[in-house]
Amino acid sequence: MNFNYQLKLSRRRKTVAIKVKPDGVVVYAPEGICENWLQGWLSSKQSWVAQKQRLVADSLPCKQTPIEKVAIYGEHYTVCYGHSSGYIDHQYHCIYIESSMQQHRDNHIGEIYDLFKVELEAYLHARLPYYQALMGSEYKTLKVRFYKRRWGSLSSKGVLAFNSALLSAPKWVIDYVIVHELAHYHVMAHNQAFWRIVGRYNPEFEKAKAYLKQEMKIIL
Repeated sequence: MNFNYQLKLSRRRKTVAIKVKPDGVVVYAPEGICENWLQGWLSSKQSWVAQKQRLVADSLPCKQTPIEKVAIYGEHYTVCYGHSSGYIDHQYHCIYIESSMQQHRDNHIGEIYDLFKVELEAYLHARLPYYQALMGSEYKTLKVRFYKRRWGSLSSKGVLAFNSALLSAPKWVIDYVIVHELAHYHVMAHNQAFWRIVGRYNPEFEKAKAYLKQEMKIIL
């Protein structure tokens, strides 16, 4: 037998079936089935199982292929695997993570966004006081985390939130998102009054909006 499988027996089942999944092969059979017959039948299905395994593997490339590069502040950084600790090296444009290249892609994504969070928080803490004083805006709590559908927000309770994936954007785009969210301190709606405030403190905001729409995506 050229493939491993998990056997599931059932009193109600009358026939034998094979299911090829991303995490392995499952064989369903009736209780009391002849083991010799089953082994012979499975041997005759080896080519079929191998074909199905290839199809399943091909359907999940994004989960198996390691990430080679990511954007940080709008520039390409190489992802380097298997290091004792994770960090971003701006001098050599590398992002070092602890996961090995052979590990699941989700591990890589999680580590990269953790590093993005730390880096973006540092940038925000440096820039927010300037824009707060300039715009006369306030907030109570800063939160940075990964979001699927928004770059930032300011709640009525004063929680100022930013998407860690925003670190992929150039700094002038990040600054636009800062101005955008701090403008909500004065006007919560996206009306003309709101956009006048944004335009006053970020005159090229339309360019930044276009960049977010056309160039940015949730990278990973």
